[in-house]
Amino acid sequence: MLQHIRELFRVSQRHFKRIEARCGVSGVQVWAIAELQARPGMTISELAKALSIHLSTASNLLDRLEDNGLARRERCTHDQRVVRAYVTSAGDRMLRKAPKPVQGVIPDAIERMPRAALSRLNQDLERLLELAYVRDRRAAMKPLAEP
Repeated sequence: MLQHIRELFRVSQRHFKRIEARCGVSGVQVWAIAELQARPGMTISELAKALSIHLSTASNLLDRLEDNGLARRERCTHDQRVVRAYVTSAGDRMLRKAPKPVQGVIPDAIERMPRAALSRLNQDLERLLELAYVRDRRAAMKPLAEP
């Protein structure tokens, strides 16, 4: 069992390193660009939800994407409080060369698991965390692709 957990994390780390080597940005940045490309005009809170990360983490992530010229923000004309994010042409080009799955091997595998198996796995992982006597719920909102 422990070997399976190690393998899963090592394969995930290797995949993110491959993404970073090929694209020049972190795996979570590539995943964010993919989400923005799939749903142009997402708000920061929608991006945070899509990536299962904290709102402030999503905002900082979008800052980095803008700094790298991969995404841009626009304020809504009818409500200046609403900011929407879009992929730039540089972001499109970067995404085309990114190794798949762009969201990472673990989220991809989770998406493809049958519902019943996923439910059992979720319950078992919850129990494992309880038995470990250590919880860091903030860690649950931090992307695997970031240290």
